[in-house]
Amino acid sequence: MRNPLEVIEDIQQKPEGVRRSIAVAAVLSTMAVIVGIWLTTFSVPSTNFNAAEAVEAETPSPFSLLWNFVKESF
Repeated sequence: MRNPLEVIEDIQQKPEGVRRSIAVAAVLSTMAVIVGIWLTTFSVPSTNFNAAEAVEAETPSPFSLLWNFVKESF
């Protein structure tokens, strides 16, 4: 396997159009991996979801907790 710095140097020697194509391919492939991981971990609520239970178990949002912390600090 080649040294990663050699690969980068080889890419730097290529014309700008080729470098842009490589950059686009790298970004798209990284994005596809991230979206794929996100979709596989995405949880769908079960069919027996009860709205009343959700209201009872509702926890404050992180922003409201942060806002309350800031208000109490000053």
